[in-house]
Amino acid sequence: MKMLCPQCGSALPPEAINISTDLAQCPECGRLNRVSACVVADEVSQDVLRQPPPGTWLRQEAGEIVIGAVMRSKAAWILVFFTAFWSGISIFGIYGTQIIDGKFDLGQTLFGIPFLIGTVFLVGITICMIFGHQEWRLDEDGGTVFNGVGRFGKHRRFAWKGLTRIYIRTFRDSEGGTDIKLILEGASPKVEVTPPERKDRQQFILNAIRYYHQQWWRRK
Repeated sequence: MKMLCPQCGSALPPEAINISTDLAQCPECGRLNRVSACVVADEVSQDVLRQPPPGTWLRQEAGEIVIGAVMRSKAAWILVFFTAFWSGISIFGIYGTQIIDGKFDLGQTLFGIPFLIGTVFLVGITICMIFGHQEWRLDEDGGTVFNGVGRFGKHRRFAWKGLTRIYIRTFRDSEGGTDIKLILEGASPKVEVTPPERKDRQQFILNAIRYYHQQWWRRK
């Protein structure tokens, strides 16, 4: 296990690390850091990037490495049937009957607005779960992570500088549910995103980011 100072990148000798206090002092810059912040992931070979699993991709564009994966979820198909049932019963029952009868009912129309909003929300979530993707664009200074559908979604910019650890963590709530996050610890700003559902896609994205972070350290 390699230990590096997250401030200056210098290797930390064993005598600089105090496990009992969870502190490590860099002999080069003198800064104190938590031991957990100094742990560097094992070296990642470029070989693991040569054959992206189905549903993932890696390509080079002008000045950027692009890594991505589809975010398709098995639960999406259940949501498709639920959304169709919800829309059929609520929307047709409230608005469809008015159209068929040729009569406008203000009270019934207002009553149906929450159901209409719920349908729009469910349709949006369903589209994201079927057609959504995650894409990382990495450059010399850091990168940008995108989650969304097509060009519509959320972008987050981060810097390599200060990044100390890249890992996937499973969180458990009080009701027994789980939430998986891919975390770039120490990045500025901190990145914490939901990775693809499939394990092979998760591991590919994780290894690719770790590999290019290693390359950045070597160029320093």
